[in-house]
Amino acid sequence: MANKYDDFKYVIQDMNCIYFGRELTYGELMEREDVPFKFKAIINTHIEKDAVLDEKVSEHILRISEQEFSYRIFEQLKMNIRVSYQAQKKNLLGKQSVKWVHKVCPIGKFCGEYREMVKAQKARIEEISISKLALMTISI
Repeated sequence: MANKYDDFKYVIQDMNCIYFGRELTYGELMEREDVPFKFKAIINTHIEKDAVLDEKVSEHILRISEQEFSYRIFEQLKMNIRVSYQAQKKNLLGKQSVKWVHKVCPIGKFCGEYREMVKAQKARIEEISISKLALMTISI
């Protein structure tokens, strides 16, 4: 039987970025064939020191500190996090309505502005992406 969160376990690539679903664990990333070998090597050599393989990438981002080496790696990889949250929107007539807002922000901005909203369940992480160019230029 499929888990209800399997829809959020994906890896998609375009010309510029690699996108990861919010429910993927580091172990699942290591097992997938569509994840670049260099990113697997980075997980194995550096990120695994700060996180366990059974941990979701999104959970690791929620507890990461700026002093951790994996935080610096995510900055070097130009990691972006897509978050969504509900906001009150006022139309021209003054009527209030609820609107979903989607933001894509780098890890530094996410940790500063949106992490506490996600922890308080006022926002949620939709997906995580890294830059292919940054992945190509980083040395292991």
